[in-house]
Amino acid sequence: MSDAAMAFLADYGAFALFGILALGSLGVPLPSSLVLLVAGSLVARDQLDLVSIFAWGIAGAVLGDQAGYLIGRLGSEGLAERLAERLHMSDTLGHARTATVRWGAISVFLSRWLLSPLGPGVNIVAGMMAYSWSRFTVWGVFGEAVWVFQYVGLGILFSRSILAVADILGDLTWFLVFAVVAGLLGMKILYERRIVSASLQSH
Repeated sequence: MSDAAMAFLADYGAFALFGILALGSLGVPLPSSLVLLVAGSLVARDQLDLVSIFAWGIAGAVLGDQAGYLIGRLGSEGLAERLAERLHMSDTLGHARTATVRWGAISVFLSRWLLSPLGPGVNIVAGMMAYSWSRFTVWGVFGEAVWVFQYVGLGILFSRSILAVADILGDLTWFLVFAVVAGLLGMKILYERRIVSASLQSH
């Protein structure tokens, strides 16, 4: 899958980036972050245009986000669960639901770039919750812009060692995801214990 995506990017440039990021944001397992690093590397070698990469990259990512939101908004919860299972993101959808309920707009923003593995799940959950489309769009565009700028910029700076950078960023991203999920679960447990304790004291 990674090799095919890289070849597609080399052959079709910014248009390929648009398609890859749109599908990746929808939940299709594509190496989106690595593709952005490669795009930055190609920009550094004057093989791709920087403005086109930014514009088409952000547009593709936002389109995928909107499609995920629409699926959640118009479909049933069962449909969302089946889609998540088909894309092997059932666990991600559960974590995304917890994050979206607790953080709202911040979860939309952070899941675009800092906690990107949660992004597709947050899109669907936001739609299922009938979260404000305008707020979802504004925070989504802002977050995707940060993500594209960040990874393309790193690709430009480290054009000769993008695979090593991709490995480091991938490990760091998953560490942050697990840390956030563990933190949310811990807060939920503490909150429930306080409720139980208050209920016992009142009796």
